[in-house]
Amino acid sequence: MTNQSNRMTRRFLAFAFIAGPLLLVFSVGAFTLGIGLIPPGITSWVEGIFGAYALAFFVPIYLELARRLSATHPVWGMITSFTGLFGATAGFAIELGRPLEHVLRQHGAGDAVWQAFYAAPGWEYLSVALLGPLFPLTSILLGIGFLRGKTFPAWVAVCLILAGVFFPLAQVLGWQVSLKFLYPLAALLWLAALGHIAREYLRPQPD
Repeated sequence: MTNQSNRMTRRFLAFAFIAGPLLLVFSVGAFTLGIGLIPPGITSWVEGIFGAYALAFFVPIYLELARRLSATHPVWGMITSFTGLFGATAGFAIELGRPLEHVLRQHGAGDAVWQAFYAAPGWEYLSVALLGPLFPLTSILLGIGFLRGKTFPAWVAVCLILAGVFFPLAQVLGWQVSLKFLYPLAALLWLAALGHIAREYLRPQPD
């Protein structure tokens, strides 16, 4: 890789490490503020738009972090590259489903259709959707690996672990306090940790 292409790659990674979690904050914020809610109010089409772009950026984020982890834990790095890829892409599809549901409702697919779908989504849908939990799991695995390998400051690794725990916990519990507190907290923890890592890719490199 030439010096110029290396600089371009680092700039892209710096952008991805900032844009991904920042868009996730916007996504979570839209839901928390009740913007674009879809009946019965447990999700938002605006949340889905921002979330889809955010999860798309998490693909290069997770692959790069898995590469960094491979320097100290090769097997762990290989595992997280797979879980990160499948988790982020499945998460993208799930997020995209929110604006899709909104549009289909506008075209006549009413509450009865969606109640039937969510009651029995079918194995065809679940065969992809069930990969979604790999997204927060990858953050936990990376955090543990970085904590052991001392690749980044300990607080960065802890933020990755906590974000990976709070993100699904808020959605599984479904309590008002969880969705209004743990959900945005997870996004902010990712922003803090990944934003810090982004600074490394913005530093000038020797020619």
